[in-house]
Amino acid sequence: MRNMTEVSTRSVRDVAVAAHLRRTTTLDVPEEFETWSVADLADWLHDTEDDPQVSDEDFYQARKAVQMLGVEDV
Repeated sequence: MRNMTEVSTRSVRDVAVAAHLRRTTTLDVPEEFETWSVADLADWLHDTEDDPQVSDEDFYQARKAVQMLGVEDV
């Protein structure tokens, strides 16, 4: 039963991370963003960084969110 609780808690946390990013930035955060693979999250962050319309603050928030979702070394 312990593992089920950990998975459930992580899912709730991940949804909260994505919701916070949507609320606090002007970024277009895709639906089900929090369920993406680590590689997909890293690719999205890289594309976000390269977008000249993304502010430094929005990119900083995106990087924090992606790190919280499990992408290291970004």
